[in-house]
Amino acid sequence: MTYRSLERANAYFYDPDRRLAVLKRHGAVRYLSSGVNHLKAPAVLLEIAARELTERRLVENYTAPGGAPALLAAIAFETHERVGGDQVRGGVGLANIAMTAGATGALAAAFRYMADVAGARTALVLSLNYSYFSAICDECGIVYRTACSAEEARILPSLDEAAECLRRERPDIVVLTQPTNPSGEAYNAGELARLVELVEAAGAWLVFDEVPDLAWPDDPDPPHPVATDMRGFPRRLVWINSFSKSRSLAGLRAGWIIADEPVIGFVRRHNERSLWSPVHPGASALAVDMVLRAAARRVRALHLGCAEVSTAAIDAAVAGAVRQASRYLRLFSPWGDDFASFGGLWHFLDATVDWPLAFRRYAAELAATAAVCAANRRVFETRLGSAVQTRIRPQRGFNQCVRFGVEASEWQFARQAFDESGLDFYTERVFADHDREDAHDYWVRISTASEAAGFADGCERLSRLLCR
Repeated sequence: MTYRSLERANAYFYDPDRRLAVLKRHGAVRYLSSGVNHLKAPAVLLEIAARELTERRLVENYTAPGGAPALLAAIAFETHERVGGDQVRGGVGLANIAMTAGATGALAAAFRYMADVAGARTALVLSLNYSYFSAICDECGIVYRTACSAEEARILPSLDEAAECLRRERPDIVVLTQPTNPSGEAYNAGELARLVELVEAAGAWLVFDEVPDLAWPDDPDPPHPVATDMRGFPRRLVWINSFSKSRSLAGLRAGWIIADEPVIGFVRRHNERSLWSPVHPGASALAVDMVLRAAARRVRALHLGCAEVSTAAIDAAVAGAVRQASRYLRLFSPWGDDFASFGGLWHFLDATVDWPLAFRRYAAELAATAAVCAANRRVFETRLGSAVQTRIRPQRGFNQCVRFGVEASEWQFARQAFDESGLDFYTERVFADHDREDAHDYWVRISTASEAAGFADGCERLSRLLCR
Protein backbone atom coordinates (compact mmCIF):
# COMPACT_ATOMS: atom_id res chain seq x y z
CA MET A 1 0.00 0.00 0.00
CA THR A 2 1.20 3.52 -0.69
CA TYR A 3 1.63 4.61 2.91
CA ARG A 4 4.71 2.40 3.00
CA SER A 5 6.10 4.53 0.18
CA LEU A 6 5.55 7.68 2.25
CA GLU A 7 7.06 6.07 5.35
CA ARG A 8 10.08 5.00 3.35
CA ALA A 9 10.49 8.47 1.86
CA ASN A 10 10.12 10.20 5.23
CA ALA A 11 12.52 7.77 6.88
CA TYR A 12 15.07 8.74 4.25
CA PHE A 13 14.45 12.49 4.04
CA TYR A 14 14.06 13.02 7.79
CA ASP A 15 16.90 10.80 8.97
CA PRO A 16 18.67 13.24 11.36
CA ASP A 17 22.20 12.52 10.17
CA ARG A 18 21.27 12.66 6.50
CA ARG A 19 19.27 15.88 6.87
CA LEU A 20 22.08 17.49 8.85
CA ALA A 21 24.55 16.60 6.10
CA VAL A 22 22.23 18.05 3.45
CA LEU A 23 21.75 21.25 5.44
CA LYS A 24 25.50 21.65 5.88
CA ARG A 25 26.08 21.04 2.19
CA HIS A 26 23.30 23.23 0.76
CA GLY A 27 22.40 25.65 3.56
CA ALA A 28 18.68 24.82 3.36
CA VAL A 29 16.28 22.20 2.09
CA ARG A 30 13.96 23.56 -0.60
CA TYR A 31 10.40 22.29 -0.76
CA LEU A 32 9.23 22.28 -4.36
CA SER A 33 6.86 19.42 -3.67
CA SER A 34 5.68 19.72 -0.08
CA GLY A 35 1.91 19.88 -0.51
CA VAL A 36 1.74 22.09 2.60
CA ASN A 37 0.96 25.80 2.33
CA HIS A 38 4.22 27.41 3.52
CA LEU A 39 2.97 30.99 3.13
CA LYS A 40 1.92 32.99 6.18
CA ALA A 41 -1.67 32.90 7.41
CA PRO A 42 -3.65 36.17 7.25
CA ALA A 43 -2.56 38.44 10.09
CA VAL A 44 -6.13 39.07 11.25
CA LEU A 45 -6.49 35.35 12.04
CA LEU A 46 -3.18 35.15 13.87
CA GLU A 47 -3.97 38.27 15.91
CA ILE A 48 -7.39 37.08 17.07
CA ALA A 49 -5.91 33.67 17.95
CA ALA A 50 -3.23 35.37 20.05
CA ARG A 51 -5.85 37.40 21.92
CA GLU A 52 -7.92 34.29 22.50
CA LEU A 53 -4.96 32.55 24.13
CA THR A 54 -4.43 35.44 26.53
CA GLU A 55 -8.05 36.42 27.27
CA ARG A 56 -10.10 33.20 27.18
CA ARG A 57 -9.90 29.97 29.16
CA LEU A 58 -10.51 27.54 26.27
CA VAL A 59 -12.70 25.28 28.40
CA GLU A 60 -15.25 25.24 25.56
CA ASN A 61 -12.79 23.28 23.41
CA TYR A 62 -11.97 20.82 26.20
CA THR A 63 -15.50 19.64 26.90
CA ALA A 64 -16.82 19.15 23.36
CA PRO A 65 -16.07 15.85 21.55
CA GLY A 66 -17.55 17.37 18.39
CA GLY A 67 -15.49 20.54 18.68
CA ALA A 68 -16.19 23.97 20.14
CA PRO A 69 -19.93 24.69 19.59
CA ALA A 70 -19.23 28.22 18.36
CA LEU A 71 -16.96 26.86 15.66
CA LEU A 72 -19.57 24.32 14.56
CA ALA A 73 -22.06 27.20 14.33
CA ALA A 74 -19.61 29.21 12.21
CA ILE A 75 -19.08 26.27 9.83
CA ALA A 76 -22.86 25.75 9.56
CA PHE A 77 -23.29 29.45 8.77
CA GLU A 78 -20.62 29.46 6.04
CA THR A 79 -21.95 26.23 4.52
CA HIS A 80 -25.47 27.64 4.36
CA GLU A 81 -24.15 30.82 2.75
CA ARG A 82 -22.20 28.85 0.17
CA VAL A 83 -24.81 26.27 -0.78
CA GLY A 84 -27.83 28.58 -0.58
CA GLY A 85 -31.47 27.59 -0.61
CA ASP A 86 -33.85 27.34 2.33
CA GLN A 87 -33.70 23.55 2.48
CA VAL A 88 -29.99 23.44 3.24
CA ARG A 89 -30.62 24.93 6.68
CA GLY A 90 -32.56 21.83 7.57
CA GLY A 91 -30.04 19.54 5.90
CA VAL A 92 -26.90 20.88 7.54
CA GLY A 93 -27.29 21.55 11.25
CA LEU A 94 -24.90 21.30 14.17
CA ALA A 95 -25.76 17.61 14.47
CA ASN A 96 -24.27 17.14 10.97
CA ILE A 97 -20.86 18.69 11.78
CA ALA A 98 -17.89 17.61 13.87
CA MET A 99 -14.39 18.99 14.29
CA THR A 100 -11.54 16.49 14.10
CA ALA A 101 -7.78 16.33 14.58
CA GLY A 102 -7.06 17.48 11.04
CA ALA A 103 -8.79 16.08 8.00
CA THR A 104 -6.95 12.82 8.68
CA GLY A 105 -8.93 12.51 11.91
CA ALA A 106 -12.13 12.92 9.92
CA LEU A 107 -11.04 10.24 7.47
CA ALA A 108 -10.03 7.83 10.23
CA ALA A 109 -13.39 8.05 11.98
CA ALA A 110 -15.51 8.11 8.81
CA PHE A 111 -13.79 5.08 7.25
CA ARG A 112 -14.11 3.21 10.55
CA TYR A 113 -17.86 3.92 10.50
CA MET A 114 -18.22 2.85 6.87
CA ALA A 115 -16.31 -0.37 7.55
CA ASP A 116 -17.70 -1.37 10.96
CA VAL A 117 -21.27 -0.04 10.75
CA ALA A 118 -22.06 0.17 7.02
CA GLY A 119 -20.06 -2.93 6.05
CA ALA A 120 -17.94 -1.29 3.34
CA ARG A 121 -15.16 -3.51 2.02
CA THR A 122 -13.92 -1.82 -1.18
CA ALA A 123 -12.98 1.75 -2.11
CA LEU A 124 -12.21 3.42 -5.42
CA VAL A 125 -10.07 6.58 -5.29
CA LEU A 126 -10.58 8.76 -8.37
CA SER A 127 -7.11 10.01 -9.40
CA LEU A 128 -3.92 9.68 -7.39
CA ASN A 129 -4.35 10.85 -3.83
CA TYR A 130 -2.78 11.40 -0.43
CA SER A 131 -1.34 8.16 0.87
CA TYR A 132 -3.23 8.31 4.17
CA PHE A 133 -6.21 6.82 2.32
CA SER A 134 -4.21 3.62 1.92
CA ALA A 135 -3.25 3.57 5.59
CA ILE A 136 -6.80 4.00 6.88
CA CYS A 137 -8.19 1.47 4.39
CA ASP A 138 -5.55 -1.00 5.54
CA GLU A 139 -6.54 -0.37 9.17
CA CYS A 140 -10.23 -0.89 8.44
CA GLY A 141 -9.88 -3.95 6.21
CA ILE A 142 -10.99 -2.08 3.09
CA VAL A 143 -9.42 -3.01 -0.24
CA TYR A 144 -8.82 0.07 -2.31
CA ARG A 145 -7.33 1.10 -5.60
CA THR A 146 -6.76 4.31 -7.53
CA ALA A 147 -8.37 4.99 -10.90
CA CYS A 148 -6.46 7.30 -13.24
CA SER A 149 -7.25 8.66 -16.67
CA ALA A 150 -5.83 7.02 -19.77
CA GLU A 151 -5.45 10.46 -21.37
CA GLU A 152 -1.90 11.75 -21.79
CA ALA A 153 -1.94 14.96 -19.74
CA ARG A 154 -4.54 14.00 -17.18
CA ILE A 155 -4.73 11.99 -13.96
CA LEU A 156 -8.32 12.61 -12.83
CA PRO A 157 -10.56 10.26 -14.82
CA SER A 158 -12.95 11.92 -17.24
CA LEU A 159 -16.61 11.56 -16.34
CA ASP A 160 -16.98 8.76 -18.89
CA GLU A 161 -13.93 6.99 -17.47
CA ALA A 162 -15.25 7.40 -13.92
CA ALA A 163 -18.62 5.99 -14.93
CA GLU A 164 -16.95 2.95 -16.50
CA CYS A 165 -14.82 2.41 -13.37
CA LEU A 166 -17.93 2.50 -11.19
CA ARG A 167 -19.71 0.02 -13.45
CA ARG A 168 -16.72 -2.33 -13.55
CA GLU A 169 -15.46 -2.07 -9.97
CA ARG A 170 -18.79 -1.66 -8.09
CA PRO A 171 -17.01 -0.12 -5.06
CA ASP A 172 -18.64 0.44 -1.68
CA ILE A 173 -16.85 3.79 -1.31
CA VAL A 174 -15.81 6.37 -3.91
CA VAL A 175 -13.21 8.97 -2.88
CA LEU A 176 -12.95 12.28 -4.71
CA THR A 177 -10.63 15.14 -3.76
CA GLN A 178 -11.28 18.54 -5.36
CA PRO A 179 -8.90 19.90 -6.46
CA THR A 180 -7.00 16.64 -6.75
CA ASN A 181 -3.86 16.03 -4.76
CA PRO A 182 -1.28 15.99 -6.33
CA SER A 183 -2.37 17.40 -9.71
CA GLY A 184 -4.83 20.26 -9.01
CA GLU A 185 -7.51 18.93 -11.38
CA ALA A 186 -11.23 19.37 -10.74
CA TYR A 187 -14.62 18.51 -12.17
CA ASN A 188 -16.88 21.39 -13.14
CA ALA A 189 -20.32 21.76 -11.55
CA GLY A 190 -22.13 19.70 -14.20
CA GLU A 191 -19.59 16.89 -14.08
CA LEU A 192 -19.65 16.77 -10.28
CA ALA A 193 -23.45 16.69 -10.17
CA ARG A 194 -23.47 13.81 -12.65
CA LEU A 195 -20.82 11.92 -10.67
CA VAL A 196 -22.86 12.32 -7.48
CA GLU A 197 -25.84 10.85 -9.32
CA LEU A 198 -23.75 7.91 -10.54
CA VAL A 199 -22.41 7.17 -7.07
CA GLU A 200 -25.90 7.39 -5.56
CA ALA A 201 -27.31 5.09 -8.24
CA ALA A 202 -24.55 2.57 -7.46
CA GLY A 203 -25.49 2.61 -3.77
CA ALA A 204 -21.94 3.66 -2.82
CA TRP A 205 -20.62 6.16 -0.30
CA LEU A 206 -19.01 9.34 -1.59
CA VAL A 207 -16.11 10.78 0.41
CA PHE A 208 -15.75 14.35 -0.87
CA ASP A 209 -12.51 16.01 0.24
CA GLU A 210 -11.88 19.74 -0.31
CA VAL A 211 -8.70 20.08 1.76
CA PRO A 212 -6.37 21.14 -1.10
CA ASP A 213 -8.61 24.07 -2.11
CA LEU A 214 -7.35 27.53 -1.12
CA ALA A 215 -10.71 29.35 -0.91
CA TRP A 216 -9.24 32.68 -1.99
CA PRO A 217 -11.66 35.64 -1.63
CA ASP A 218 -11.42 36.59 -5.32
CA ASP A 219 -12.07 33.05 -6.60
CA PRO A 220 -15.58 31.80 -7.33
CA ASP A 221 -16.78 29.00 -5.11
CA PRO A 222 -15.92 25.51 -6.32
CA PRO A 223 -18.87 23.19 -7.01
CA HIS A 224 -20.18 21.30 -4.00
CA PRO A 225 -21.76 17.84 -3.73
CA VAL A 226 -25.20 18.69 -2.28
CA ALA A 227 -28.43 19.94 -3.83
CA THR A 228 -30.00 23.18 -2.62
CA ASP A 229 -33.39 21.43 -2.37
CA MET A 230 -32.10 18.59 -0.19
CA ARG A 231 -34.48 16.91 2.23
CA GLY A 232 -32.04 16.13 5.01
CA PHE A 233 -28.35 15.48 4.54
CA PRO A 234 -27.50 12.72 2.01
CA ARG A 235 -27.17 9.46 3.91
CA ARG A 236 -24.01 8.23 2.16
CA LEU A 237 -22.10 11.50 1.69
CA VAL A 238 -19.03 12.37 3.79
CA TRP A 239 -17.82 15.94 3.18
CA ILE A 240 -14.39 16.78 4.58
CA ASN A 241 -12.33 19.96 4.82
CA SER A 242 -9.68 21.64 6.98
CA PHE A 243 -7.82 24.89 7.61
CA SER A 244 -4.42 23.33 6.89
CA LYS A 245 -3.94 24.17 3.21
CA SER A 246 -6.36 27.07 2.74
CA ARG A 247 -5.07 29.18 5.62
CA SER A 248 -1.55 27.89 6.36
CA LEU A 249 -2.71 26.55 9.74
CA ALA A 250 -1.65 22.91 9.42
CA GLY A 251 -0.17 22.86 12.93
CA LEU A 252 -3.55 23.57 14.53
CA ARG A 253 -4.78 20.17 13.23
CA ALA A 254 -8.22 21.65 12.62
CA GLY A 255 -10.33 19.55 10.29
CA TRP A 256 -14.06 19.15 10.00
CA ILE A 257 -16.57 16.68 8.62
CA ILE A 258 -20.17 17.18 7.46
CA ALA A 259 -22.27 14.04 7.22
CA ASP A 260 -25.53 12.37 8.19
CA GLU A 261 -26.29 12.39 11.92
CA PRO A 262 -25.42 8.71 12.61
CA VAL A 263 -21.99 9.23 11.04
CA ILE A 264 -21.36 12.39 13.08
CA GLY A 265 -22.49 10.66 16.27
CA PHE A 266 -19.93 7.94 15.57
CA VAL A 267 -17.21 10.51 14.84
CA ARG A 268 -17.89 12.30 18.12
CA ARG A 269 -17.68 9.06 20.07
CA HIS A 270 -14.46 8.24 18.21
CA ASN A 271 -13.07 11.64 19.24
CA GLU A 272 -14.12 11.16 22.85
CA ARG A 273 -12.62 7.70 23.18
CA SER A 274 -9.36 8.45 21.39
CA LEU A 275 -8.51 12.04 22.37
CA TRP A 276 -11.48 13.27 24.47
CA SER A 277 -12.02 16.34 22.27
CA PRO A 278 -10.30 17.89 19.23
CA VAL A 279 -7.49 20.22 20.26
CA HIS A 280 -8.20 23.58 18.63
CA PRO A 281 -6.57 26.56 20.31
CA GLY A 282 -7.31 29.38 17.93
CA ALA A 283 -10.99 28.46 17.44
CA SER A 284 -11.68 32.20 17.33
CA ALA A 285 -9.46 32.54 14.26
CA LEU A 286 -11.24 29.67 12.53
CA ALA A 287 -14.65 31.20 13.28
CA VAL A 288 -13.49 34.60 11.96
CA ASP A 289 -12.27 32.88 8.79
CA MET A 290 -15.73 31.41 8.21
CA VAL A 291 -17.33 34.86 8.61
CA LEU A 292 -14.84 36.50 6.25
CA ARG A 293 -15.28 33.76 3.63
CA ALA A 294 -18.99 34.50 3.62
CA ALA A 295 -18.30 38.23 3.42
CA ALA A 296 -16.00 37.66 0.43
CA ARG A 297 -18.80 35.78 -1.34
CA ARG A 298 -21.19 38.70 -0.85
CA VAL A 299 -18.57 41.17 -2.05
CA ARG A 300 -17.93 39.07 -5.18
CA ALA A 301 -21.65 39.21 -5.92
CA LEU A 302 -21.46 43.02 -5.89
CA HIS A 303 -18.84 42.97 -8.64
CA LEU A 304 -20.91 40.84 -11.02
CA GLY A 305 -21.82 43.11 -13.92
CA CYS A 306 -20.52 46.18 -12.09
CA ALA A 307 -17.25 47.85 -13.09
CA GLU A 308 -16.77 49.73 -9.83
CA VAL A 309 -18.11 49.07 -6.34
CA SER A 310 -17.88 51.71 -3.65
CA THR A 311 -16.17 51.15 -0.31
CA ALA A 312 -19.49 51.87 1.39
CA ALA A 313 -21.19 49.09 -0.59
CA ILE A 314 -18.40 46.64 0.29
CA ASP A 315 -18.62 47.58 3.98
CA ALA A 316 -22.39 47.09 3.87
CA ALA A 317 -21.98 43.61 2.35
CA VAL A 318 -19.46 42.70 5.04
CA ALA A 319 -21.80 44.02 7.73
CA GLY A 320 -24.62 41.89 6.34
CA ALA A 321 -22.50 38.74 6.58
CA VAL A 322 -21.46 39.67 10.12
CA ARG A 323 -25.08 40.19 11.22
CA GLN A 324 -26.09 36.80 9.88
CA ALA A 325 -23.10 35.08 11.47
CA SER A 326 -23.91 36.69 14.80
CA ARG A 327 -27.37 35.10 14.76
CA TYR A 328 -25.83 31.64 14.38
CA LEU A 329 -23.16 32.02 17.05
CA ARG A 330 -25.38 33.79 19.59
CA LEU A 331 -28.11 31.17 19.13
CA PHE A 332 -25.99 28.01 19.14
CA SER A 333 -23.18 29.08 21.48
CA PRO A 334 -24.49 31.70 23.93
CA TRP A 335 -22.45 30.70 26.98
CA GLY A 336 -19.05 31.88 28.13
CA ASP A 337 -15.95 29.82 27.51
CA ASP A 338 -16.26 28.00 30.85
CA PHE A 339 -20.05 27.41 30.47
CA ALA A 340 -20.69 29.27 33.76
CA SER A 341 -22.40 32.35 32.32
CA PHE A 342 -23.63 34.02 29.14
CA GLY A 343 -21.20 35.84 26.86
CA GLY A 344 -19.98 33.35 24.26
CA LEU A 345 -17.34 33.45 21.57
CA TRP A 346 -19.34 35.90 19.44
CA HIS A 347 -19.28 38.45 22.27
CA PHE A 348 -15.48 38.15 22.33
CA LEU A 349 -15.13 38.33 18.54
CA ASP A 350 -17.46 41.25 17.94
CA ALA A 351 -15.85 43.27 20.71
CA THR A 352 -12.40 42.63 19.26
CA VAL A 353 -12.70 42.68 15.47
CA ASP A 354 -13.18 45.77 13.28
CA TRP A 355 -14.99 43.79 10.60
CA PRO A 356 -14.67 46.12 7.56
CA LEU A 357 -10.97 46.67 8.26
CA ALA A 358 -10.44 42.97 8.99
CA PHE A 359 -12.03 42.05 5.66
CA ARG A 360 -9.86 44.47 3.68
CA ARG A 361 -6.68 43.14 5.33
CA TYR A 362 -7.79 39.52 4.92
CA ALA A 363 -8.64 39.95 1.22
CA ALA A 364 -5.41 41.84 0.49
CA GLU A 365 -3.17 39.30 2.23
CA LEU A 366 -4.81 36.31 0.56
CA ALA A 367 -4.60 38.09 -2.80
CA ALA A 368 -0.87 38.49 -2.13
CA THR A 369 -0.64 34.75 -1.38
CA ALA A 370 -2.37 33.98 -4.68
CA ALA A 371 0.06 36.29 -6.46
CA VAL A 372 3.06 34.47 -4.93
CA CYS A 373 1.71 31.10 -6.08
CA ALA A 374 1.12 32.46 -9.60
CA ALA A 375 4.59 34.04 -9.71
CA ASN A 376 6.19 30.80 -8.53
CA ARG A 377 4.40 28.90 -11.28
CA ARG A 378 5.81 31.34 -13.84
CA VAL A 379 9.31 30.97 -12.37
CA PHE A 380 9.02 27.21 -12.65
CA GLU A 381 7.91 27.38 -16.29
CA THR A 382 10.61 29.89 -17.19
CA ARG A 383 13.44 27.99 -15.54
CA LEU A 384 12.31 24.40 -16.04
CA GLY A 385 9.69 24.40 -18.78
CA SER A 386 12.09 22.95 -21.34
CA ALA A 387 12.85 20.02 -19.01
CA VAL A 388 9.18 19.09 -18.58
CA GLN A 389 8.04 16.20 -20.74
CA THR A 390 4.36 16.31 -19.75
CA ARG A 391 2.46 18.76 -17.54
CA ILE A 392 -1.03 18.98 -16.07
CA ARG A 393 -2.30 22.54 -15.81
CA PRO A 394 -3.81 23.03 -12.34
CA GLN A 395 -7.38 24.29 -12.14
CA ARG A 396 -7.46 25.16 -8.42
CA GLY A 397 -5.17 25.04 -5.42
CA PHE A 398 -1.38 25.21 -5.48
CA ASN A 399 -0.35 21.72 -6.62
CA GLN A 400 0.34 20.48 -10.11
CA CYS A 401 2.01 17.45 -11.68
CA VAL A 402 4.78 17.19 -14.23
CA ARG A 403 6.93 14.50 -15.79
CA PHE A 404 10.60 15.23 -16.38
CA GLY A 405 12.52 13.55 -19.17
CA VAL A 406 15.15 11.93 -16.93
CA GLU A 407 16.82 8.54 -17.03
CA ALA A 408 16.78 8.01 -13.27
CA SER A 409 14.12 5.71 -11.82
CA GLU A 410 11.56 7.22 -9.46
CA TRP A 411 13.16 6.47 -6.11
CA GLN A 412 16.62 7.10 -7.50
CA PHE A 413 15.52 10.57 -8.66
CA ALA A 414 14.00 11.44 -5.27
CA ARG A 415 17.15 10.41 -3.38
CA GLN A 416 19.48 12.10 -5.84
CA ALA A 417 17.51 15.36 -5.68
CA PHE A 418 17.68 15.35 -1.89
CA ASP A 419 21.32 14.34 -1.43
CA GLU A 420 22.86 16.23 -4.32
CA SER A 421 20.63 19.32 -4.49
CA GLY A 422 18.82 19.61 -1.14
CA LEU A 423 15.39 19.19 -2.77
CA ASP A 424 12.53 17.34 -1.10
CA PHE A 425 10.25 15.70 -3.71
CA TYR A 426 7.11 13.59 -3.54
CA THR A 427 6.63 11.44 -6.59
CA GLU A 428 3.86 9.28 -8.02
CA ARG A 429 4.28 6.17 -5.88
CA VAL A 430 3.47 8.17 -2.71
CA PHE A 431 -0.01 8.83 -4.18
CA ALA A 432 -0.64 5.62 -6.14
CA ASP A 433 -1.82 2.13 -5.14
CA HIS A 434 1.57 0.48 -5.69
CA ASP A 435 5.04 0.55 -4.13
CA ARG A 436 7.18 0.18 -7.24
CA GLU A 437 10.47 2.03 -6.91
CA ASP A 438 11.89 1.41 -10.36
CA ALA A 439 9.32 3.20 -12.55
CA HIS A 440 10.74 5.48 -15.24
CA ASP A 441 7.52 7.18 -16.32
CA TYR A 442 6.28 8.92 -13.19
CA TRP A 443 4.58 12.10 -12.08
CA VAL A 444 6.25 14.59 -9.73
CA ARG A 445 4.18 16.95 -7.59
CA ILE A 446 5.12 20.64 -7.76
CA SER A 447 3.73 22.85 -4.97
CA THR A 448 3.87 26.62 -5.41
CA ALA A 449 2.68 27.81 -1.97
CA SER A 450 6.20 28.63 -0.86
CA GLU A 451 8.24 31.76 -0.21
CA ALA A 452 9.33 33.20 -3.55
CA ALA A 453 13.09 33.37 -2.90
CA GLY A 454 13.29 29.80 -1.65
CA PHE A 455 11.14 28.51 -4.51
CA ALA A 456 13.31 30.29 -7.10
CA ASP A 457 16.45 28.86 -5.50
CA GLY A 458 14.90 25.40 -5.60
CA CYS A 459 14.12 25.79 -9.30
CA GLU A 460 17.70 26.82 -9.96
CA ARG A 461 19.03 23.79 -8.07
CA LEU A 462 16.69 21.45 -9.93
CA SER A 463 17.71 22.96 -13.28
CA ARG A 464 21.36 22.28 -12.52
CA LEU A 465 20.55 18.73 -11.41
CA LEU A 466 18.61 17.95 -14.58
CA CYS A 467 21.36 19.38 -16.78
CA ARG A 468 24.04 17.06 -15.43
